[in-house]
Amino acid sequence: MLDHAATRPDEDGSAIGTALLRAGLVDSLGIARARALAAETGLGLGASLVRLGLIGERSLAEAAAAALGLALLAPDAYPAAPVLPTRLRPRFLRDARVLPLAVAEGVLDLAMVDPFDGFAAGAVAAATGCAVRRAVAVPIDLDAALDRLYPESGAADAATDAAEEAAPSEADAERLRDLASEAPVIRLVNQLIARAVETRASDIHIEPEEDRLRIRYRHDGALVEAETHPAAMAPAIVSRVKIMARLDIGERRLPQDGRIR
Repeated sequence: MLDHAATRPDEDGSAIGTALLRAGLVDSLGIARARALAAETGLGLGASLVRLGLIGERSLAEAAAAALGLALLAPDAYPAAPVLPTRLRPRFLRDARVLPLAVAEGVLDLAMVDPFDGFAAGAVAAATGCAVRRAVAVPIDLDAALDRLYPESGAADAATDAAEEAAPSEADAERLRDLASEAPVIRLVNQLIARAVETRASDIHIEPEEDRLRIRYRHDGALVEAETHPAAMAPAIVSRVKIMARLDIGERRLPQDGRIR
């Protein structure tokens, strides 16, 4: 079971922003610019600061570790062999930018580029059945470890994904139910529907893409992009909608009809 204090997502980046300001690494104008970019792209505040060139990846990792009281991983802290490779696919690890370090007595040590990402930590916990203990990864170190541990993951991932699309298992469906029951996912889907009602939209389009999940609303016949989210969130959001509409959560090949009051 996850510790709520350790897994609550920092949805607006306030904690890392405060830590960076206190450390004098960025100023309030830089934070404001990064927030604007985050709102446009769906990136987190930290990633937006890096993209704007206002802070380096290592400095950001150090600030995140200090803000959360977590360990900052050294380059030699990564495992010599994949941990729980049958539970977590390389494609997911690369998309979520996480990597299991070790597991003992039901606790999984997890390297995370974004330790504020409660959804990724919750997804790992649901897939592995372990409590997650976070550690902060410097992006270049985590990417090097992924390349070393999964050097030819692309083809294998594609084959695995195709097989799962063709024949989703009961275990997969159960994991999707777990993910869709996470509080952040429930809250996000409720917000999407509430915003559609408030703006009198006729349709909500939830569109998974390779690098993001795009949300669009239809107003007066025109589709208007409203927000984006990390691509890794797509399965949980779609599953939440299926649960609300009483659809078969494991069916991914055939169209289904449902209704939500």
